[in-house]
Amino acid sequence: MMAGLAAILLLLFRAIRNLGEILHLWQLGIKRGGFYAVRVWGARRKPLLMLLVIDTIVVVALICILSARIQML
Repeated sequence: MMAGLAAILLLLFRAIRNLGEILHLWQLGIKRGGFYAVRVWGARRKPLLMLLVIDTIVVVALICILSARIQML
């Protein structure tokens, strides 16, 4: 049970970091966000945003599944 809670906390932290990175890229704008994405992530801005959004959706789904399994115990 403690391992499940730790996994949920780590996944929640990852989702928050993804959302923070999405907001940071959004606030930088198109040109500066593109330079930031290439310099830090080694990718273009739009594919990076899509990857972060999809990763966040998957992580939130995993959090829901794990929390449901913990409640069943």
